[in-house]
Amino acid sequence: MQDGVNVDERRISDGAYRRIVEDVVENAIVVLDTRGVIESWNAGAERLKGYSQDEVIGEDFFDLFFQHSHFGLSSEAVLSECRAVGCFEYDGWCKRRDGARFWAHLAIQQFGECGACERGFVVICCDHTRSHYVEDAARRDAQRVAQLTEGFHDHAICQLDEVGRITSWSSRLEQMLGFAALDVVGTAFAGLFPPDGRDRGEPETVLAAARRNGRLLHTGWHIRKNGDHVAIQDVIDLVEDDEGRFVGFSVVIRDTSSQWMTEQALRSARRALFQSQKLEMIGRLTGGVAHDFNNLLSAILGNLELARRRIGADSQIAGFLDNAMIGARRGAALVSRMMNFARQQDFQSRSIELPRLFQNLSDLLARAIGPETTIDADLPEHLPPINVDPHQLELAIMNLIINARDAMPTGGVIRVRARSRRIAAGPDGSCRRRYVQLEVIDTGIGMGPETLARAADIFFTTKPAGKGTGLGLSMVQGFVDAAQGQMAIESKPGRGTTVALLLPAAANTVVDHAAVNLDADDELENEDVLGPSQRKLRVLVIDDDALVLMNTATMLEDLGHQTVTMETGQDALDFLGGASGEAIDIVVTDHAMPKMTGLDFVRLARSRWPHLPMILATGYAEDAVETENIADARLQKPFSIRDLGLVIDEVARAHGLKSDTLDGSDPDVPARPVSAGVR
Repeated sequence: MQDGVNVDERRISDGAYRRIVEDVVENAIVVLDTRGVIESWNAGAERLKGYSQDEVIGEDFFDLFFQHSHFGLSSEAVLSECRAVGCFEYDGWCKRRDGARFWAHLAIQQFGECGACERGFVVICCDHTRSHYVEDAARRDAQRVAQLTEGFHDHAICQLDEVGRITSWSSRLEQMLGFAALDVVGTAFAGLFPPDGRDRGEPETVLAAARRNGRLLHTGWHIRKNGDHVAIQDVIDLVEDDEGRFVGFSVVIRDTSSQWMTEQALRSARRALFQSQKLEMIGRLTGGVAHDFNNLLSAILGNLELARRRIGADSQIAGFLDNAMIGARRGAALVSRMMNFARQQDFQSRSIELPRLFQNLSDLLARAIGPETTIDADLPEHLPPINVDPHQLELAIMNLIINARDAMPTGGVIRVRARSRRIAAGPDGSCRRRYVQLEVIDTGIGMGPETLARAADIFFTTKPAGKGTGLGLSMVQGFVDAAQGQMAIESKPGRGTTVALLLPAAANTVVDHAAVNLDADDELENEDVLGPSQRKLRVLVIDDDALVLMNTATMLEDLGHQTVTMETGQDALDFLGGASGEAIDIVVTDHAMPKMTGLDFVRLARSRWPHLPMILATGYAEDAVETENIADARLQKPFSIRDLGLVIDEVARAHGLKSDTLDGSDPDVPARPVSAGVR
């Protein structure tokens, strides 16, 4: 007897234990001696490996069990670890006798006899193939989901607990928002919202709605680690456990910055298109009104000139007529600018003097900027002439002055200065060219680097809606490029803006003053334009406006010519096609007429009477090119009696019209009896 236990009783219990172990079929239970040799092999081991007990007793367990497996450890190493720590565990693939694989979970444990000498080891092995496949499938699914979510460049996922704290953070979110997992895990989801959103309680409202509805689509803003705002779209789903209890939220965050920028650009483009459509409509309206107003000014100016020529210089009403003519000429210059703006025209460079052009423009500029802003101009008289389109330059100066005024909301002084420069065209200083640098300087709010970089972009403006079109500086840039010059802008917030235009000097010093002087001089030119050698001509005048027709005919009569008047191009063609009568020397026709325009009339008449001189009167600048190719001369409306006389004289000299009256012998000049329309 030992410790009060009968040895036979213990043997009986050991035998019962062995029977119990040997009857277990779900798990393999193997007893090894101290060397790893199999002493006991139960039914579960036979079922698992396919070997009977008689076949394996006395065999080395490790050679038998792992003979077809990549175990990677020796039996001595395994048994040594068991002696050291008491047990050894292994998970991996093993093979049965028939070659089929199974996933084995193996546990080897040392056992002794009541603390006495070492007796051996017991091995328990379970077939976990099914659970391994399930776990492996779940792991692969998780990997696929991770790969899928990480593969979307604008999507990322995070998990929240039930109170809205972040519990997981993907690497894609770190790339998107800049926060590492250590920065945000354990913090509130509200920390991803901008301060103004947190102040409004937006995070709490969003999570409450998601919990109430089970899912929520939220569009708004998150912040990056550096403080920048990111346009996002959150899909927030409710997460529940297996028992249906609420445990948190799953949040899929999508970066919609590109989409937001595209939508903003689309909105800007729509606004710009709407603005351009308004400008086009205004341009058409302006062109139509200006044309009609031009005809009125032609009649007013012509009659004022006729009246002024018929009274003496000492008349009491002479001064009134002079002032009225000056006002009419300024109105004509304003209408000319409106029509040039409303309709396209080709770039026509001329040699002009900048100081004279700016002086003629100064009154219009003063009216445009208002009383709170003044212009300090420094344009030396000795500046070389520049080679540009004067109308385009005037429009560029107007745009720059208006921008400078708008940059000074409380008023101030706009400095306009110009100086002559010589700039080398090559890096070695060779081929130096002469330019005039025109600068418009304000002391207004200025521009930051981002605004300055886009200042000349078309439709870009920082002015409030309805206050700017975004076309001003882009038009100036287009003008400078067409003139083969350069534009530079310097500006700093709070320190004003300087816009410098570098314009090429003219190749010669001959200046076309008439091309520059759109505003009439205050001093009237009253000299007689008829020289003693100028002959009296028969002129056919065509105009659908009765006032302009009568005014033009009266001015021609005042110049000593004889006139025939027609109100339509077709009537004029019928008149010219007559079989007999006195000849017509020159035709003066209006352009903008219904049914048949002046250009149409000139084309038809030129095909039948190619040598008949024709003058086209028009208020549109873009008609100049066609006029030069078809008509003999172009008369800009509204015109003065002096303008009319100079053009008539120029065309007469070009066609060699002699002082004596034509006798109708020229076969190319039609003859027709002078009708009641002759003056």
